[in-house]
Amino acid sequence: MIIGLDFDNTIVCYDEAIKRLAKDVSSLPETTPKTKLGIRDFLREQDRETEWTEFQGKLYGPGMVHAKPFPAALEMIGAIQQAGHKTVIISHRSKHPYLGPKHDLHISARQWIKKHLVFKGNALIPERDIHLNETKDEKVALIDFLQCDLFIDDLVDILTHASFPPSTEKLWFSPLGLTHKSDLPPNIRMIKHWNELTWLSNT
Repeated sequence: MIIGLDFDNTIVCYDEAIKRLAKDVSSLPETTPKTKLGIRDFLREQDRETEWTEFQGKLYGPGMVHAKPFPAALEMIGAIQQAGHKTVIISHRSKHPYLGPKHDLHISARQWIKKHLVFKGNALIPERDIHLNETKDEKVALIDFLQCDLFIDDLVDILTHASFPPSTEKLWFSPLGLTHKSDLPPNIRMIKHWNELTWLSNT
């Protein structure tokens, strides 16, 4: 099987990076959750949308030095490969932030991959299998072109994209889960932890 993997918020956990960058958000109340949604909602309530956009540019740029892989992600990707499956990263992120300093977000991603996506001393995914696209449409088109048998993403709107290949199994990675299970389309499976993919390492 060819297993397609999203990158941001699927392989990469930004919890620690967000906490670090939250210290630079002016007048952020102590009671505000130091999470992506918590900071986003606070800034939007304060009519500070521009700051929220700049915050994201820092997070996916220089802030990546504080980000870590999700628990069990590396071990599970390694196990999936040892079972004979091919893994490819197919992500979408703009080349530069929309506002603020023009960090190269693709370089930040590749530097993070080089440092963190290592298992037993070896790079988990070779350069040729790392695809960083600038738009969702390009990302979905590549999932189709590479003929992924299964794709894992934290964004439901990727999995429900009008051009998403119907032959590709859809797996939604959602560490927080759903409030209402019925909110999830019937053709999409959900996992909350990478350890739930053990069935792939046994097929």
